[in-house]
Amino acid sequence: MSLRLKLILSFITISLMVVSIFSVVAYISAREYTQHIEQVRLHKSNEHLFEMLDTSLPLLDQLQDIVPHHENRDNAFSIIDISQKKILPGGGFNLGTHLLTDLLIQSSNKTQQGNFTIGEQEYLWSADPVPDSQYIIANTYLRDSSDISTFFSYVGTPLSTTLFISIWISVWAALLLARLFRQISEKNTLLEYQASHDLLTRLPNRGTIGRSVQQEMESARARNEELVFCLVDIDALKEVNDSLGHKSGDILLDQVTQRLKRTLQDSGHIGRFGGNKFSVMIKRSETDNAESIRRKLLESFEPIYEINGHSLYVHATLGIAIFPEHANSAQELIQKTETALHTAKKLAIDSSVYDVSQDNNSAERLRLTHDLRNAIHNEELQLHYQPQFDVHRNEIGSVEALARWIHPQQGFIPPDTFIKIAEQTGLIQSLTDWVLRTAIKQCAEWRDMGKYLTVSVNLSARNLHDETLSSQISNLLHYWDVSPGKLCLEITETAMMTNPAHAKKLLKELDDLGVRLSIDDFGTGYSSLGYLKQLPVDELKIDKSFVLNMAKDESDASIVRATVSLAHDLGLEVVAEGVEDQISQDELSRMGCEYIQGYHIARPMPHDELTAMLISTKVRNNTQADEILVGTQPNSI
Repeated sequence: MSLRLKLILSFITISLMVVSIFSVVAYISAREYTQHIEQVRLHKSNEHLFEMLDTSLPLLDQLQDIVPHHENRDNAFSIIDISQKKILPGGGFNLGTHLLTDLLIQSSNKTQQGNFTIGEQEYLWSADPVPDSQYIIANTYLRDSSDISTFFSYVGTPLSTTLFISIWISVWAALLLARLFRQISEKNTLLEYQASHDLLTRLPNRGTIGRSVQQEMESARARNEELVFCLVDIDALKEVNDSLGHKSGDILLDQVTQRLKRTLQDSGHIGRFGGNKFSVMIKRSETDNAESIRRKLLESFEPIYEINGHSLYVHATLGIAIFPEHANSAQELIQKTETALHTAKKLAIDSSVYDVSQDNNSAERLRLTHDLRNAIHNEELQLHYQPQFDVHRNEIGSVEALARWIHPQQGFIPPDTFIKIAEQTGLIQSLTDWVLRTAIKQCAEWRDMGKYLTVSVNLSARNLHDETLSSQISNLLHYWDVSPGKLCLEITETAMMTNPAHAKKLLKELDDLGVRLSIDDFGTGYSSLGYLKQLPVDELKIDKSFVLNMAKDESDASIVRATVSLAHDLGLEVVAEGVEDQISQDELSRMGCEYIQGYHIARPMPHDELTAMLISTKVRNNTQADEILVGTQPNSI
């Protein structure tokens, strides 16, 4: 039975019940009202009879003479002697026994009214005492019967009209309410669909994908089956949106959706994971394994996409994970797939199946991220300083500030580990802020001691996108009253080439401040000489990978020699890092290298140790008579 019919029947039933109850109440009320009216009429008739009596004549004779003339078809009188408790002759009512019984029961000298029933007949009466006598005149009226026919005679017409109107209203109210319920139901269905699907592609969205993956995993677990979950990243979507507009991007997404559906048909589940990513989930079998799925998906992208008159080749990158091999929950499976996708994009390959070696998002890494945030906030990190030896002046002229982290539970955390975490989690700016603030403060303290050292600080690629970096450095230099030339900022080639135009603009701002600029790890990046000569840098820092084997490998020696010559031709000074023996130091000195840095000169050390060393001894080249009082064993920095 439809909702509309149910509502109509319900409304009609309720209407009939209401009308019936109303009719019965109305009928009873009407009968009680008419009874009262009739009894009042009987009372007035009695009073009219009393007005006709003559007090000079015998009272009983007058009553017996007058009463018969006042009776009619509806009224009958009785003359009652209350003292003798009997009905006297003269009245026309012949059922006086019932009337006398009621009067004697009430036993009052005032007007009395009531009713009694004999068989199916109901009588109304009103009894009034004759003034100054023992007589009572009772006027009796035979009321119409109260059967069903009488009931309908009273309310039949209005009841029928009311029923008709009620049923008509009920039907229309039910129809309107059914329509309203249908609209609400359709609205709720639409909202549920919008909450669980992507409106553009009409595919399940990320939340629905997660629930669907969990359900399929439970089903696969019960049947001892495997699932292949894949994320498809559409590489060209951003370029299409930027160059052709978002409408063209929407068309591309729709065409990708149709291709994925045709490729998989009914063998898998497709979803819109968000942005430029789609998800595919298929039960693993001999024909549908990770390799075959990968091949089918990539082949589906080979044909040209036609979008608004443009022919486009669209490339996709896949990340794949397998249940239960790689994960036991939907959240974990999706996370592993995202890790595989990230690896594929990072390595510039078309697909990658998850491997535990790819996972940088372990619980241990999350704990380290939390601890690193606290360590930066609470200033629990340390700065160590490694001296840079001025070959020409035979003295330490500068130091490089290197961050160190001694974890309360895990001990020494390698800089490569926590700096990478800082860059990936957005903590690098806070870390750089702390390093700059601490290094410039220490530079001021050494100056106050008469030690005029230049302090070098490393910047990451992300720091080059910080619009406030120049003003921050300027404020710190001004606060500690440090000459800008005593601060050197080291930037790697790779960092500068991430966004050359922006890097050039920032380096110009820093150069205008007067700080020194150094290209770190020179020779390991991809910067061109044409670009290099446009930068306002002061020095090149040769990567230690060339310096370490310089004495044994003539190729490395040639690279170092060429780099020193190139730097001097460009008017730049040269710092060679990774100097671990006297032979390398002597060779670099002959090449004309201005500064050398490495464990042969000194290891990185806390500021107090370096301060003590600067105070207690003058560091000299080992070719001189004085001895360099620092460690000489190799160590990783």
